[in-house]
Amino acid sequence: MKGSLLFGFVIVGISINSCYYDKADKLYPSTACDTAKMNFTSNIKPIITNNCLNQGCHTTANPSASIVLDNYSGTKATIAGDKLINALKYVTGGSKNMPPAGKISDCDISKVEAWIKRGAPEN
Repeated sequence: MKGSLLFGFVIVGISINSCYYDKADKLYPSTACDTAKMNFTSNIKPIITNNCLNQGCHTTANPSASIVLDNYSGTKATIAGDKLINALKYVTGGSKNMPPAGKISDCDISKVEAWIKRGAPEN
């Protein structure tokens, strides 16, 4: 009797455990970084505004290190020689790490890289 009762609990336990079901997309929401179709106006300018212009730096009025990032032409000029991307990635040597308050998210860096690889379109 004792053996069959234990066997019954094992079967019920396995049955309950094997019937558990949840959708993967609900348990593990996507954390992918969408870098498709990056352009300056919609994607890059907000990143720059939040990280490079928020302290009044790199504006036309205050071009820190002679770098202007508050407009398309200034930002596009800064991508030459990987100056912008190296600063954002905190690459040692060459350019200064930016922003000084701390590195921006890997997703935002990927967006800037994707934009540059697409030829740095404005719109």
